[in-house]
Formats: sequence, C-alpha cells, structure tokens
Amino acid sequence: MKHRAAVAALLGALLVALAACGGGGEAAVTERASVEASVPEPAVEEPVAVEAASDEAGAGECEDYFRFCVTSTISGAVNAEATAGVGANIDTCAAWAAAGDARIVELPMMLAAGHGAITVALTRVGEYTGPGQYELQPSVTQGMPDMFPTLEAGGRTFSNGEGSTAVAVINADGSGSVEATGLVEIASVQVSAPDPSARVDFSMQWTCQDS
Repeated sequence: MKHRAAVAALLGALLVALAACGGGGEAAVTERASVEASVPEPAVEEPVAVEAASDEAGAGECEDYFRFCVTSTISGAVNAEATAGVGANIDTCAAWAAAGDARIVELPMMLAAGHGAITVALTRVGEYTGPGQYELQPSVTQGMPDMFPTLEAGGRTFSNGEGSTAVAVINADGSGSVEATGLVEIASVQVSAPDPSARVDFSMQWTCQDS
C-alpha cells in the first residue's frame, strides 16, 4: 500500500509540474508576441531618381581663366552639342569688339569638345567695322573675304558649299553668335569620299569675360 501511495504521490507531483510548465510556456509566448507587436517595422525607402551628371564642365559654364565660353550645336547629318572655354590673345572684350576701321576679326574656336568631339576651326569676319550683324561672304570683289566655320564632329567634316549661309553677330561686350545653314560634308582624314547629300546646320554662341 505504501508503495502504491508513493507512486500516486509522484504522479500527482509530475502532473502539477507539467501544468505549471505549460502555463509558463503560454505566458512566454504571449509576452514574446506582445514585444514583437510593439517593435515598429523598418521603414522601406522609396527609390530616389538621380539625374545623371553632365560631362560638360559646369553645365554650360566655363572656368574663369578662359576668355570665351562657347556653346556649339550641330544638327542634321550629325547631331552634337558641347560647351567649352576658349582662350584668346586680346586686350579686353570691349576692345576686341570695338568699332573702328575695317579689320579682320577672328571668332572663337572649339577643339574636340563634348561627346561628339566637336572642333570649330577658324571663322572670321573679313571687314569688321564694329558691333552688329555680318552675313559672311567667302568670295568678294573688294576687301577681305569672310571665312565660314569648318566643323568636325563624329569623325566627319563640314564647311561652306553650294547653298550654305552663315551670319555672325558680335556685340559691344564681346559676346556673339554664328548661325550657319546647309554646311556640306567635305573630304577629311576619316572620310575620303564624303556624302554629297549630307548637310548640317550649325549654331554657336559665346560670352566674353575679362580676366
């Protein structure tokens, strides 16, 4: 009898212990769920649109030590645009553009600028007398002829040809522009047989600053 009583007492103790553990387990699970619910979910960052940085220095601006800041645009058989600083051996912007006796004025150039590696060779007004607009004439009967812009971009070269026109504007502060239409492709190192039907229009603007 005593043995049976001891076994019954042991079983009773085990049942009480199991009940206690089960209750504690439920309490622990409840407490953990409460803690997890109180922790805020991490914020999800929305993707941010980032503009690609322009490879043109200053996005249209040039370093202070350049005399001219030039922007050139070519459209047609070749499309390209670039902005670059250009030096010049002149006293001041106003002196360069000043009115006076007829003289040759050489306009700003550009050398392998931008993605299209734009080069603008020597352009000049042959009979410059002061600020204003000049329709370039490559052939004249008197005085000095003007010189159309010669452009290189994308490995192709364009200049004056049949039907081409060009107008230069020079302002009193030394700023100005050139607008040329219908420039034709000419032979170059890269292209020995130019396309006779290829044409481009050309626009160039510049500002002048005294150093």
